[in-house]
Amino acid sequence: MINIKQLYQARFTTLERVRKRQLWQILCKSFLQRFINNDDLVVDLGAGNCEFINNISCGRKVAIDVNRDVEKFADRDVKVIVSSVKQVKNLFEKSTVDVIFMSNLLEHLDSKEDVFRLINEAYQVLRKDGRLLIMQPDIALVGHAYWDFFDHKTPITCASLVEVLVANGFKIYNLRYPFMPYSTKVRFLPLWPPLLRIYLKLRILQRIFGKQFFVCAQK
Repeated sequence: MINIKQLYQARFTTLERVRKRQLWQILCKSFLQRFINNDDLVVDLGAGNCEFINNISCGRKVAIDVNRDVEKFADRDVKVIVSSVKQVKNLFEKSTVDVIFMSNLLEHLDSKEDVFRLINEAYQVLRKDGRLLIMQPDIALVGHAYWDFFDHKTPITCASLVEVLVANGFKIYNLRYPFMPYSTKVRFLPLWPPLLRIYLKLRILQRIFGKQFFVCAQK
């Protein structure tokens, strides 16, 4: 079994962690916040260092991650659940969640069957008109570098994920393809925090540098 804590400690330097937090602050405020209302219950699946859930404004916040370190990273207003994301349907009643967020999560699941099952369970726990927000690297854009992270297991493309979403009853509300660069470990200008706001406004830059996509799917 992969030691997630040990792997992630080796993956990012202290400087990279600081820069990631800065980037997520901008990404939440300048882009993601538009999909979330002030009174929403928001669940961050695979919350990691809680860069998203700590920086988004909403009514109630829940962070779920299998790595117990998530408890150290979450702000005081975040409810933390240490659990596999495969337990979503057991953690929430049906039709009780307003927004579910996943970032760079699905490629870590063991199989496409697991991806399909998670999307289905997300649909079940979301309220009517609830939103599923996903940021995801596309293997068709990334190429072999998709496998440079040891814990990447399942290949995902934008087209294949959209197919799964629609098959499970979701409607595609917003799609950005391509969107963000592949990894925050890449050091080039669009991922320098002062320039990220400009990058988010200019689709031409996203088409040049984007290796991930963003989709907002609605129940």
